[in-house]
Amino acid sequence: MIKEDFFKNKIGVIGAGNIGRSVILKLLEKGYPYDNIQLSYNGSIFTFSALFDDNLVDMISDNSRLVKDSSIILLSVPPQSFEKIGDFGLDKDTLVISFMAGISIDKIKKQTKSENVVRVIPTGPDTIKNSCTIAGTYPGNAAADFLFDLLDFDYYVVDSEDKMDYMVIAGCLPAVYCRVDPHSNESVRDIQRFAGDFDEFIEISKKAEKLVPTDNIDEFVKQVSTPGGVTEAIISSLDQGNSLYDSLLAGIKRNNELS
Repeated sequence: MIKEDFFKNKIGVIGAGNIGRSVILKLLEKGYPYDNIQLSYNGSIFTFSALFDDNLVDMISDNSRLVKDSSIILLSVPPQSFEKIGDFGLDKDTLVISFMAGISIDKIKKQTKSENVVRVIPTGPDTIKNSCTIAGTYPGNAAADFLFDLLDFDYYVVDSEDKMDYMVIAGCLPAVYCRVDPHSNESVRDIQRFAGDFDEFIEISKKAEKLVPTDNIDEFVKQVSTPGGVTEAIISSLDQGNSLYDSLLAGIKRNNELS
C-alpha cells in the first residue's frame, strides 16, 4: 500500500482518552493530514482540556457525523462504554479497528454493522508516543497492518481471537512489572505456566520488561489502568498478596466479564 493513498482515508477516532489521543498524535507526527482525522469523546472537561493542550480541538465531531464521514473507524473507548454508543449503521466494508479489551469481534460487528473488524491490543499510551509499542492483533488485514506499521507497533498477528486474551494480559505487563520483579524465580515460573502453549507470550513478556519506567511509577500505573479494567484487576489482586499467576488469571476473569 502506498502512503499517499492511505493518507486519503478519513479516520474517525471514537474515544479521546489516553490511547485515542496518543494514536492521533503519532499519526500527525508521521505526517497524516490533520483535516483527515475526526474524534469524538464523552464530553469530559478533563478530556477537552487535554485535547486543547494537544491542539486537537478542531477535530472534535459528533459520532453521527464522524461515522458518516470516515472510511476507517478507531474504537478507543473503555469497554464498559461501548454499548452506550448505540448502533453505528456502517457500511459492511468500513474498516473498524478496536483498541478495546474484552469486546469480541462478533459483538463489534453486531453493533457497528461492519463486517471488516480488526482488534488490536497495545501496551500503554506512552509506548505509542515513544514508538515502542508491543501489540497483538486479529485477524490480519492489509490496511490495518499498514496503520500499525505507521504507528511503529511491534505487533503479533495471532491465529485465533481466543489468543487475544493473552495479548490483553501482555498489554498490562509493563504496569504489572512495576509491582513484581519479572526476574524472580517465582515470576519466571508463573509467566511460563500462564503462557501454556502460546510460546510467543514468553517472548512478549520479556519485551514488556523494557517498557517499565524508571521514575513516576505510580503515575504510570494510574495512567494505564482503566477504572474497572483488566490492568486494575491484576494490580488489585497483586496488592491483596496473590501470586503473579493467580493475578494474571484475575485479569483473564475480568476480561471475560467485559466481553
